[in-house]
Amino acid sequence: MKCPRDGAALATSIYEAKIEIDTCGKCGGVWLDAGELERIQETVERDYRAAHRTDDVAEAIEAAKQSQRGEIACPKCNGAMTARRYGMGSAIVIDVCDAGCGTWLDKGELEALEKFFEESQSDTEIPVHWRLWASVVSVFKRKPPHHHA
Repeated sequence: MKCPRDGAALATSIYEAKIEIDTCGKCGGVWLDAGELERIQETVERDYRAAHRTDDVAEAIEAAKQSQRGEIACPKCNGAMTARRYGMGSAIVIDVCDAGCGTWLDKGELEALEKFFEESQSDTEIPVHWRLWASVVSVFKRKPPHHHA
């Protein structure tokens, strides 16, 4: 597979819980096949709770910058991907394949999501299946395509 940002070849490596991820050596982005982000969320091999709390203002500014990036194509099916904020209460912008192949995370977003998952768990004990449901529902709440008459 090729990186949707710069066209470099993606290298496969093992992340948490023996999950295979595809990483771009040039831009540092990560491709996760469908379901892998949820599996990473359920696993706590790297403990980010001791890290400093996220800076909401800086995160919102970064999300605005990321939203301005150009559209990318899915590295698996070459179909459209939608840039959107991840879940409820997150300012992290991820790119999701419209056909359901997986998720593209730009450099640093995987770690930011893991921090977000762990902060969310420590703030309120929301069951994993509820958080997953909220992220799935947010995919279906995006605007339908505009049709010209």
